[in-house]
Amino acid sequence: MTDNTQYWLMKDGVRLGPMTFAELVRNVATPSAPVWREGLPDWCAAETVPELAGLFRMAPPQQQPQYQQPQQPYQQPLYQQPAATPRPVFAATPTPGPQQPEAPMPNTYLVWSIVTLVLCCVPTGIVAIIYSSKVSSRWTAGDYEGARSASDNAALWIIISIVCGLIAVPFQIFMAML
Repeated sequence: MTDNTQYWLMKDGVRLGPMTFAELVRNVATPSAPVWREGLPDWCAAETVPELAGLFRMAPPQQQPQYQQPQQPYQQPLYQQPAATPRPVFAATPTPGPQQPEAPMPNTYLVWSIVTLVLCCVPTGIVAIIYSSKVSSRWTAGDYEGARSASDNAALWIIISIVCGLIAVPFQIFMAML
């Protein structure tokens, strides 16, 4: 493999990576540790990866464990293994590629959205709350641009709510005098 090959390792149920070959060697504790890199069809035990096989030559042969993620009710298995060739199976395979630096989460403006809903204008306040609630879920999913866009839209609808409330107040005062 090349020097810039990226590896992923499953350790204690947590997927670690991407990491270099040297980092992988430091983190692999057992020959049966699930490992994945580009070019492998699926997760496999570390001892079956050609560049790692030399690390475990002295170890006695072990039966390769079968890793499966618990199935949710009404969910079809993603991959059915043939009985003759046991291999570890995981539902999600990491997508290698350029790693995006994690951006700080944009402001959700949720409190301001609720305040404008209560004090200014209900219909536009609802729209502001909807956009505010999308910010954290999109950021958590890794859609940084979508989170920023939702934050900007929430701020816009808060401004619209305040303007609508300021326009409506004189009319409400006038109607109350009649």
